[in-house]
Order: sequence, then C-alpha cells, then structure tokens
Amino acid sequence: MLTRIITGIVLIIAVLAWLFLADYPVFTIGALFIYMVGAYEMGPLLGYKSRIPFVAIAMLAATALFFIAPPGLYIEEGIPSLLKAVICSGIIVWFTSLPLLLKYPHDTKWHKFKGLNTILGLLMLLPFLAGTLMLRAHHYAQDQNSGAYLLLSVMALVWCADSGAYFTGRFLGKTPMLPRVSPKKTMEGLAGGILTALIAMMIFVHYGLFGDYGNNLTALLVAAPLCILFSVVGDLVESMLKRLVGIKDSGKIFPGHGGMLDRIDSQLAAIPVFLTVSMLLNGELF
Repeated sequence: MLTRIITGIVLIIAVLAWLFLADYPVFTIGALFIYMVGAYEMGPLLGYKSRIPFVAIAMLAATALFFIAPPGLYIEEGIPSLLKAVICSGIIVWFTSLPLLLKYPHDTKWHKFKGLNTILGLLMLLPFLAGTLMLRAHHYAQDQNSGAYLLLSVMALVWCADSGAYFTGRFLGKTPMLPRVSPKKTMEGLAGGILTALIAMMIFVHYGLFGDYGNNLTALLVAAPLCILFSVVGDLVESMLKRLVGIKDSGKIFPGHGGMLDRIDSQLAAIPVFLTVSMLLNGELF
C-alpha cells in the first residue's frame, strides 16, 4: 500500500510538471513517450508474441501523422483537418467494442485476427495522442497554460468518475455491470462516478478551466457525460484484452500501479470522445 501511495504522489507531480512546466515541444515529447510505452505494452494484448512489431507500426503511424501535420503548426496555424479526422477515428473502436464486451467470453474469435487487432490498437492509441496534443495547444499563443488547464480538466473528469465509482460501488454497489470482464464494477458505482464527475465539471466551468469549450454549455453537457461513460468502456476494453491473453497488468513501469495502459486506459477513450462530440456540436469538426 505504501508503495502504491508513493508512486501515486510521484505520478501526480510528474503529470502537473508535464502540463504546466514543459513548453509545447517538450510536452509533445512527453506525449510521444506515453504513446510509445502504451504501444510497447499493447503488443502482447493484441496477440503479438514479440513487442517489436506493434511498436514499429505505432512508431510509423505517429511519424506519418507528425510529417503530414507537424505539431508546431497547431499553435501557429490552428488545428488541421487531418488531426481532427484522426481524433474522430477513435470513435470507431469504442463504439464497435461495445458488442465485443457484451459477448465476452462467449465470442472471442475476433481476437485471433492479428490485422484486426493491429487496427484496434492503433485506433486506441493514435487518436489519444492527437487529442492530447490538440487540447494542450488550445490558445497556446495567447496563454501557455490555457491548454494545460483544459487538458487537466478533461483528464480530471475521468479521475473524479473513477473515485466516485470506487467509493459508491464499495458502499452501495450491488448490481454487477459486466462481471466476466471486470467483477468489481457495479451499476451503482457507475452512477456514483458519473454524478461525481458532473459535479466536478460544473466546478471547472465556474472557474473557466474548460476555456472556449465551456462557452457552449449545451455541448459540454453532452460531451462530458459521454466522455465519462466511454472512459469506463476504455477501462473495460483493456480488462477484456488482458483476460484474453491471461495478463494481470499491462506492465510494471509504475510500482503498485501496473503499466502505462493501466493508468491511461480510460483516457484513451475519454479524450477522443470528448473532442469529437465537442467539435461536432460546436460546428468545428472540419
């Protein structure tokens, strides 16, 4: 327990430093590090015997994205349509994963197709990377911390939902959500998590932490709940993949907390969903 607490404190400090002390180029390097460690851990979950092939594929995908839409341009010229398209592509995997979760463990034939798994892995990781860079670039030229507060707010929605779900589920949880995927998750916990995150969202809006995304409250009231709901889907999908290959933790990079994917699985879904819905309702998709 002490190891877990110490690691958690260190992670919080590291994330805050990454968000508020690093300039955009250094932030981008940090985002790439998270992306590549996630790819390193993702390979075995997709059925690869060696981690190298998927790492190489993920590296090529990120390189192609940066070559066509260099991150420096996000600040100088605005967000390119290609980046928005990549972010929106993440919706594909999260919606199509819903029937896979519901059918688990009775229908797992899809996991035998490595090509399909590779696409699945890329659609989990690449939109997350693109979305993270887009959020951090928000009004960066005018205020270097504007995007940091925005990104922190979106990530904090997930953290608040996780905390609310944990405590609500522990004391009130009775109805299992998907017991064969994640036995400890309950419908009561889900409701408590959503309520906690929505309260946090209103606090963030009050203090202007969502930036321009808080100007359209109707869009935010749609994007935030969907972001929270799909963060649960992201967590469940990683749990399903680990069960399919018999792995408890995606890695050991964080003592007491498992691997990188164990820390960001919910964010992989939350960030692309939040941005896609927000851009769609604000008329900024393309």
